[in-house]
Amino acid sequence: MRENVYVDRLFAGYEDTPEIRDFKEEIVANLKERIGALVAGGLDEGEAFDKATAELGDVMAIADDVGKKKRNEAIGRMYMSAKVPLTTKTAAGITAATGAFLLAVGLSLIALFSGADYAFAFYNISVVLLAVSCGLYVFFGLTQETAAHYAMKRGRALAYGVVFAAALLGAGLAVVVFLGGGFELALAVGFKTAFILPAICALIFLGATGKTRQKPWLKAMVERDIENSMSFHHDMVDPVKAARFGVASGGLWLLAIAVFLALGFLLSWQYSWLVFPFALAIQVFMTATIFVKRK
Repeated sequence: MRENVYVDRLFAGYEDTPEIRDFKEEIVANLKERIGALVAGGLDEGEAFDKATAELGDVMAIADDVGKKKRNEAIGRMYMSAKVPLTTKTAAGITAATGAFLLAVGLSLIALFSGADYAFAFYNISVVLLAVSCGLYVFFGLTQETAAHYAMKRGRALAYGVVFAAALLGAGLAVVVFLGGGFELALAVGFKTAFILPAICALIFLGATGKTRQKPWLKAMVERDIENSMSFHHDMVDPVKAARFGVASGGLWLLAIAVFLALGFLLSWQYSWLVFPFALAIQVFMTATIFVKRK
């Protein structure tokens, strides 16, 4: 109820047209969705309402030009411009991942330039640290809400993090044992098989069983883009239009060649080639008139 009152006050000075009413309903729906997500994240209803309304941005700047076709884009721009701050846990996790990554790079450089007996051990430690940092980046990246996506559940995000870490660990150990340790290729292939193949299977399973995390406004935009794309391709492969275009194009270029030869023999070859640019312009115009859909 409070969301409706807030939006009605925003549009108090605007004419009550069907487009404006649709736009208001869309804003209210997105506000309620956002408030629900914030409440689920730990905020009380008052704080969630204030935060969600602040994220809307300046709706009045685009309200004068709103229409049914641009309604979802307008909401998308508002929510994309709203920066979702990192949580304390996410910031700490990314910091830890960056620290592990830098430590891995440092150990690798030491092993590379020292040439000591412990270089092989340092390479292996670096691979483990890189795998851990990759897993942390994936986990905290997926559990962080963005303007376009809701946060993934922690258990599922952890599974993704472990899978990516395992894949990187297998690839890194395979390279180290083959190049740094002087082992045979079979051992390197064994590491890849033991780590990377299960990781690929796990990723396929996670992808197949996952649910969309897109926010409502993004879903609407994606669905509209898909519909437009399907409509465009349907027009392009319409057999009737394709046949008409082919016949017209064939006739056009036969006529252009005939005019080119006639001008060349009767007048001058120096200027007869100008027929082809004109024919190309006509071809482009034909493409637009035949394939572009009119409403």
